[in-house]
Amino acid sequence: MAMVWRSLRIGGSLLYVECSSMYTNNLYGYDSRVRVDSKFEVFLNLGRNLRTRNTSTNQYLDARSLADGDIERLKMIQISDAQIIDGLSAALKRIAAPPDEWALIIELRGQHSFRVRPQLDSSGTSLFLRVIDPRD
Repeated sequence: MAMVWRSLRIGGSLLYVECSSMYTNNLYGYDSRVRVDSKFEVFLNLGRNLRTRNTSTNQYLDARSLADGDIERLKMIQISDAQIIDGLSAALKRIAAPPDEWALIIELRGQHSFRVRPQLDSSGTSLFLRVIDPRD
């Protein structure tokens, strides 16, 4: 039986996103979820960043750049939302051997999956999801 997604936050949470060609802190992740099945999976919906009337905002332009192909060169996402970090921590405590590698699924004009290595900063206020090179 497949495990179901567990909601971490429905509303938007500001993210820092790094790709090979851009850095931005203008994007929000919505409908954040976690699922623990055969692997530890985190889901973020970035698609709502494209739904705006003002298409000249940095939020829209950065989301458009990602959707137009930069997402394939994703390097890292930083999450600083305490509710999401606490929810992920609670999910990790429910498994015997927390994995060193997670799956990150991003919804942005379709789903994009990445293997990531999580790293919590020393203060515990930011979680870095660093993308693992697919060749590794």
